[in-house]
Amino acid sequence: MNESIKESTKLVWGTTPAGWTYAEGHPKGTKEFFQAVLKKRFTEECDWMSDVVQFERFNGKKVLEIGCGAGYDAYQFCKNGAQYTGIDITPDNPIIAKKHLSLFGFDAKFLEMDVETLSLDEKFDYVYSFGVLHHTPDLKKALKNIHHVLKKDGEAQLIVYYRWSIFYIIRVVLFNWILKMKFLSMSLEDLRSQIEYTVTNAKPLVNVYSQAEFSRFCQDAGFKIIKADIRKLVREDLPAIPLVKKLYPRIPDSWLNILAKKYGWYLSLRMTKSF
Repeated sequence: MNESIKESTKLVWGTTPAGWTYAEGHPKGTKEFFQAVLKKRFTEECDWMSDVVQFERFNGKKVLEIGCGAGYDAYQFCKNGAQYTGIDITPDNPIIAKKHLSLFGFDAKFLEMDVETLSLDEKFDYVYSFGVLHHTPDLKKALKNIHHVLKKDGEAQLIVYYRWSIFYIIRVVLFNWILKMKFLSMSLEDLRSQIEYTVTNAKPLVNVYSQAEFSRFCQDAGFKIIKADIRKLVREDLPAIPLVKKLYPRIPDSWLNILAKKYGWYLSLRMTKSF
């Protein structure tokens, strides 16, 4: 069952690379593709990352990213002087990411690897994962492996989908699943799989976690939580209710940012080792 899930993951992100919708018209692997996604990611959708991740902290540090994708966050780490290694379960991603980074003069290390079977001899100052572990069938094994490759005094930062977000509870569950009566034809699990945009028929695993639940998984794996953040609420995350959606452009960005800190789509935990 888990292998089938992983094959779907490879198919989805192999044929539909992350950020593709932000770079339509630009072939993946080109500088134009990469720059278009970088601009959208760090100035609009994830402009909060400079505050939550603080890439400048990692100058000279050994950084491991779980799920490098096409290299967007890798670019930020390398630009700030990190000694970067990225892994990804999708075969194309390490190749594309390395090509992207080389366009900017960075010689980062990328490997095709599954976090559930993570096998690296070296230890890292910082292990990072954004938007990946909620697609992992065996979260406990993944967390155990992350703990193993982290230095004794290192830090991990893991970012996953937040269950109690406005996007998930109001748009996905209440509006799409209940009010539009999709519960009559599909499970909530199937509806969650449609959150990820893809040009294939594959259904990726998409989990959502409360802060208490994800914290418990991390603590059981040997982590001590030092900071928790909730972020990301944009107008596109609100339910597409006719007439009402016409008012969304009038919502001040400051209101969305305030709500995002309690009901945003991403939950971030920064952690050290507890044992």
